[in-house]
Amino acid sequence: MRKERVTENVYVFTSEAYAQVTAGAIVTSEGTVVIDTLPFPRETREMIEFLRGESRRGIRYVINTHHHADHVYGNYLFEEADIISGDRCREVMRKSGEKNLAEAKAQTPELAEVTLRLPNLTFPDKTSIFLGDRVLRLMSLPGHTADGIGIYVEGDKILFSGDAVMPLPYIFWGDRIIMQDTLRLIKEMNLENIVQGHGDVLLKGEIDETLDASVAYLECIFDRVKGKLANRTSKERLVNEITLESCGYSPIALDGLVKQLHRSNLLRVYQTLTAKNR
Repeated sequence: MRKERVTENVYVFTSEAYAQVTAGAIVTSEGTVVIDTLPFPRETREMIEFLRGESRRGIRYVINTHHHADHVYGNYLFEEADIISGDRCREVMRKSGEKNLAEAKAQTPELAEVTLRLPNLTFPDKTSIFLGDRVLRLMSLPGHTADGIGIYVEGDKILFSGDAVMPLPYIFWGDRIIMQDTLRLIKEMNLENIVQGHGDVLLKGEIDETLDASVAYLECIFDRVKGKLANRTSKERLVNEITLESCGYSPIALDGLVKQLHRSNLLRVYQTLTAKNR
């Protein structure tokens, strides 16, 4: 696990075990708010140990930005904290979480001890947390998934975006158009930093260019897939012929994982377009 101090009392923790997943923490005079957990218990425990040394008031809340396993499987380790999410996140976890966890344990022995802990505090679209002298604004940021939320830290002007912002936008479980709208909304927020759901923290001077590139990428894959379908290109050829580089991205981000994400994005667009033509 890699630890980074973004401002005096705001921290980011990045997994070195899987896909550079990020978690965050805001330390206040009345306790700590954690945003997401790390993929494996040992890394989440490292994070907890560090945070207990930073505040005697303990960890008050853990906020889940969305239901995906790499962001929520550490919930059970925060025994003293309330778990907060959007309504949709809790509902997805309730319906499919145990089944998905059983499948994950079968493939990944390091998850053997994990138990699924559902959020116990939820909200429909937006809410606020007032803790100590800090104000956190929680808001819906769909697109990557329907249940995605972000957390805006007032004063510091930091957004914890969850997977709404990533080194490559990822829509396999989501919606391209909604994702583009969310990225445009984030651009209007005049932020100092964005803590992406995976990868490095974005600095103020990087934000607009990164968000514009993400919107353009999603438009590019739509246009390219649509063009290939017009020429009756097969799904297999289409996925191989539309390269990440041709849509403006390097294949090396997230230790090369972006190549797999790109292929999944192409399949999602293909599925959407072919479903409309049936």
